[in-house]
Amino acid sequence: MSKFMSSWAGVVAALTIICAASPAMATDARQEIPVFLPEQIEPNGQPSTGMVTMTGIINLLAAESGLKLVVQAYPWRRAQMKAKNGEGLLFGAAETPERARLFNFTKPLYEVNQWLVTTAQRPIDFRSWEDLRGKVVSIPSGGQLGPEFEAQRGKTFTVEENAVTIASRFKMLDTGRVDAIVIDSNRAAPQLEVRLNCLFPGASKWAVMARPVNAEPVVIAVPKASSFNSYIPALNEAIDRMSKAHAVLKYLDKRSAESSC
Repeated sequence: MSKFMSSWAGVVAALTIICAASPAMATDARQEIPVFLPEQIEPNGQPSTGMVTMTGIINLLAAESGLKLVVQAYPWRRAQMKAKNGEGLLFGAAETPERARLFNFTKPLYEVNQWLVTTAQRPIDFRSWEDLRGKVVSIPSGGQLGPEFEAQRGKTFTVEENAVTIASRFKMLDTGRVDAIVIDSNRAAPQLEVRLNCLFPGASKWAVMARPVNAEPVVIAVPKASSFNSYIPALNEAIDRMSKAHAVLKYLDKRSAESSC
């Protein structure tokens, strides 16, 4: 073989190695997928138990799917806006007609209850929406609950959603500025009541009503106008496997069994 042919063969071999490596490198870069969570900080300045739990579930999904899911926490309104702009996925946003125009949704990871919390001095025996007539109910800033709740807001009861932190919402409940607040939790009502009274001590004692206002499937919203839609099949397949193994439920049970405060 001539020196020219030998040199050319070396160039071809080098190009082959580079071309073979490039797709993998590009794939790695594409697979860093931001997942936006609602930022929730407890009175001690640490991430809330709910935020830690959501992060843990995303980490489980990342391990099962093989995708590089990167958790990023923001105030809920900002998290939703970033997702609407196609910058990443949105974890825990209820599927509503408004959101369905902008997002596709994965299969549910699990179901969460939305509990009504009042003071023990001013309890609400919540059995129907009529029990909330004339009341002021605090929900997370930028939040939307189930269709029945949304149909009643502004008609049967008034919604307050200007408070940014959970602590400020409890302060409003303590001072009587609102009659109740809604808290998402996978804990049972008695467990949640113990934890809230430990985390947010005030002049009042908190009471969690026995009946949740809503039970909502937890899904991941994927902006339609983004390349992230190509990951939905992989996410759904991973969710199916996790559901069969009860992986999320086992994780949630473990979290619930940990220290209440």
